[in-house]
Amino acid sequence: MKRSKWLSIAACSAISLAAHADFGPGECDGARPQFEDERFQSFGGDQVAMATQWRTSDAEGVLNAYDLTGQTTAPLGVDWPVGVYNHPDWVRSRMGQVFGVALDDLGNVFVANTSIYISDAIGSIGGQPGQIFKVDAVTGAATVFATLPNNSDPAIAAVNGINESYPNLGNLCFDVDKQMVYVSNFEDGRIYRIDASGTCLSTWDHATGTVSDCSPEVGDGEGAAPLGERVWAVQSFNGRVYYSLWVEDMGSPSIPNFNQVWSVAYDAAGEFIAGTEQLEFDVPTLFNDYSNPVSDIAFGPAGQMMIAERTMQSDPDTGYFNTAPHQSRALEYICEEQQGRWLPSPNAFSVGSGASNSTDSAGGVDYSFAAAPDDRVWVTSDAMILGTQGVGPNVYGIQGLPQSGGAVANSILIDMDAEILFQDKSGLGSVEISCPEAFDDPCATVTEGEILCDLDDSGNYTYTFDLTNNSGQDVAHLLILPSGGTTVVPSGLITLPSILNDGDTTTVSITFNGGVPGDELCFIMSLNTIDFEECCTITPCITIPECDCAQVHNESVECTADGSGCFTYTFDVDNLSGETIFYSFFSPLTPGMTIDTGNIDPSRWDFPPMPNFGTETVSITICGIPAGEEACFLLTLHNEDLSECCSIEVCVTAPDCNLPVECPVDYNNDGVLDFFDISAFLAFYANEDVQADLNNDGAWDFFDISTFLTLFSAGCP
Repeated sequence: MKRSKWLSIAACSAISLAAHADFGPGECDGARPQFEDERFQSFGGDQVAMATQWRTSDAEGVLNAYDLTGQTTAPLGVDWPVGVYNHPDWVRSRMGQVFGVALDDLGNVFVANTSIYISDAIGSIGGQPGQIFKVDAVTGAATVFATLPNNSDPAIAAVNGINESYPNLGNLCFDVDKQMVYVSNFEDGRIYRIDASGTCLSTWDHATGTVSDCSPEVGDGEGAAPLGERVWAVQSFNGRVYYSLWVEDMGSPSIPNFNQVWSVAYDAAGEFIAGTEQLEFDVPTLFNDYSNPVSDIAFGPAGQMMIAERTMQSDPDTGYFNTAPHQSRALEYICEEQQGRWLPSPNAFSVGSGASNSTDSAGGVDYSFAAAPDDRVWVTSDAMILGTQGVGPNVYGIQGLPQSGGAVANSILIDMDAEILFQDKSGLGSVEISCPEAFDDPCATVTEGEILCDLDDSGNYTYTFDLTNNSGQDVAHLLILPSGGTTVVPSGLITLPSILNDGDTTTVSITFNGGVPGDELCFIMSLNTIDFEECCTITPCITIPECDCAQVHNESVECTADGSGCFTYTFDVDNLSGETIFYSFFSPLTPGMTIDTGNIDPSRWDFPPMPNFGTETVSITICGIPAGEEACFLLTLHNEDLSECCSIEVCVTAPDCNLPVECPVDYNNDGVLDFFDISAFLAFYANEDVQADLNNDGAWDFFDISTFLTLFSAGCP
């Protein structure tokens, strides 16, 4: 019998979350997708489970979304039928077989090719092994996010026309703080670090303890990495990437060796730090001489760790029947900080109700982060209810156990293919739970944003916005981490001029450089206390501006006094053309719209002239646009002889210039006509203000005085 070595491990890496619990969304980062399909829109709006499964045809999805709305009143210990949604891309012929699944903070879904099921398949999206797919949070469409090296083992023949010889990938996670995907590759045993755009940046090789680029390993053999070098589960937490090492399994037990959980630290950019790797614990044996490998790791709201095993009886590239059921567990660990190590939790999690003491984990696990009584941990499970094949009930799918521990009797049970006549033995994959609604409330909000190109040759552009602190803490510093080839100028650290108290708002400006104009730039903004002991993050997005020709800002609209419904649009225009500009012309784009510049040519505006990077104020009158509709036009810029030109499209929303005024002489809107209104009228009249032109004739005379006295004497309704 083996003797576990977990008592001799290095210090664990967990932290006390007590101080962090009220500062932002904790460790729950996966946003709920908002797929536009009406079938998904019919879901109740609460949490969803994204789960993978093995399929033999396209009749059902290899990826599905499950509606968890109403789990508070869900029946326990029996099948709970829920809404299920899958997109046409989420099928075997399109994606192939997939296991690992992760959500990012925008609701995008990431899934990874796998070879751990009964049989394999490569889909038509990309058509290669070793692929990660990104599922759009709105459209649901799947695209190839990244492709990792994968060598076929020529010793393994195709079965039924399917090439079973590719090792494919293990599991993956999305790190919101770093905006990184970390994914394990069975082919070479490495963990790959991929940014949010799909660019592979580096790899961590546990076998050699080295960090390298994403090129295929020199001398890498055919097929899967050997046992003891093969990484499967991967999850980032508290500045480290935790990962499982597949050392043994049902088909390859090892008396002296254990399956293990390790971790390696990463830096501020998410890069692995060689030399920081440490063994967190040996996984205890299930039987006298072996356990099955850990295929998923999740961290809970109190910093606890849950691992899920999957029963394997051969390597992932050995063809049919390399997996099996009923010999895998879900085990929880807690970090004992004083001793500095991960210890088995006292909570017991009995998964499934099959033949081997409820050890029916299929290898996927995630915490819900919901408030009681919905604070559950969800595990993919075989044989949650085991009946006669073809007769039922046979419930195979996702088991929602209480976070304090439990069994089938006090669990929510969801059959993954929504059909309980037949068993789905060994065909279940992994699961990811979206954050509950409470976590959708950001720790800060960004409003009143404006993006302007800097008036110089730097190519910089500055985003100015109002930042409201909702974190529950007082904030002193902001950390900015952009993506997509952009940088922050001059650095990503902003120290606020004064402490931003919880609930208060301040104006912030961030200058960026780089990126493709018109593309969306999403950046991480971390709010930090003065000692950097507390932090939370949000991910604002902007559209990168075109820093050429011109830009407009400082806009205002005012209805004309003639009651025609026309309005005056005033704005500042910056010259970014590289030329000295003498003229602008206005070309309406909205049908029925007219523009008057007040010039002899009503479509032309003359500048005095305007040098490159100069700014002038323009005022035009727009007519023919109904209230609330957009008025769009081309604003052109020309040099003195009209030989150089460029244009930008400008749009403005027409105000309602025909609102009925119930009491136009109640100037302070207090419902009472008194001395204050008389005083206001006299001031407006003396200054020829439109508010004293009560008959709207453009003149301030006896008729306005008479109208005022009549209305004032009669009182307003």
